[in-house]
Amino acid sequence: MTQHQSTPLRSFVAGLSVLALLAVGLVGCSGDDQGASRQMDMVTVNWIEGMAMTYMQEQILENRYDMEVDIREVQGGGTAFVSVASGDRDFFNEAWLPTTHEQPWKENQDGSKKLGYTYRGTSVGVVVPAYVEADTFPDLTSYQQELDGTLNGIESGAAINDQMENTLELYDMNDAFSVSAASGPANWQALESAIGDNEPIAVAGWKPHWKWNRFDIKYVNGAKTGHNVDIWGQPEDIFTIVGDDFIDKFPREVVCFLQEFEANDEQVGSLMSAFNERGDMSKEEAAAQWIENNPDDVEQWMNQAEECANSDEELEYLPDDATYSTDQAEMSEQDEM
Repeated sequence: MTQHQSTPLRSFVAGLSVLALLAVGLVGCSGDDQGASRQMDMVTVNWIEGMAMTYMQEQILENRYDMEVDIREVQGGGTAFVSVASGDRDFFNEAWLPTTHEQPWKENQDGSKKLGYTYRGTSVGVVVPAYVEADTFPDLTSYQQELDGTLNGIESGAAINDQMENTLELYDMNDAFSVSAASGPANWQALESAIGDNEPIAVAGWKPHWKWNRFDIKYVNGAKTGHNVDIWGQPEDIFTIVGDDFIDKFPREVVCFLQEFEANDEQVGSLMSAFNERGDMSKEEAAAQWIENNPDDVEQWMNQAEECANSDEELEYLPDDATYSTDQAEMSEQDEM
């Protein structure tokens, strides 16, 4: 676990651009929020999609809402859930539910709430390069020797590793393959290296993720969201998880911004690419540059936050069992019957 302390933007010009953008036509700090905390502690995992969104949100919170934000990077989603439920952290924006993070969510619901959706319509599964002639999971047996009997998972304890192992058992492939746990970055690097050498590889994959924009890859049927749903489940959503005092603890406009924030494929894809290709830039600088280069997206989120903040409606958490994409998939299945 590493501790990160947020710092001011290192680029004065970029900082002025961000401040100018966020100052135009946006609601100021509310006088009704006297006594509300302006120190927020966020937690993120080394998954690039959530990490990129976290640092981007940090920049907006600090430069528009006069917040002081501390980001802690941890290894593994379970740690992030625990840190929010215990009150050590206030905010985590990458809870994949109802399937992927089902267990840590159940274990940490006391003290935690769903504030809103970060992204709707995720998928997970086993991914191979498009040139690999394997369209179904059992087809991978043809590549057993070339794959060295290994399916590349992510960090130990991750739900997707269990899903891969359960699929091996389902297809009686336990003797041919095992799942190798590694960090998310190691997973991506293995994929990139194999594709560079035009070699076969099978890795844990998910959407949203930058690798779909960079590589020609595909899920294998039988080992992905919507297939063998007892193992892989239906489409999920990414939720923002907060402490159960979050709405009362922070200024209304801050809560509104984080509650109304929701990213689409294009926004998440471009943000992840900006972080993945940032070179020597810090994460704060990469986030600031993305904000400067995507004013329409930022304006959309800020306008939604302003409307929420100016509303007389009471702010509420989502129900603990809230879903969107799973409900849509089930409705679609019923329509087809």
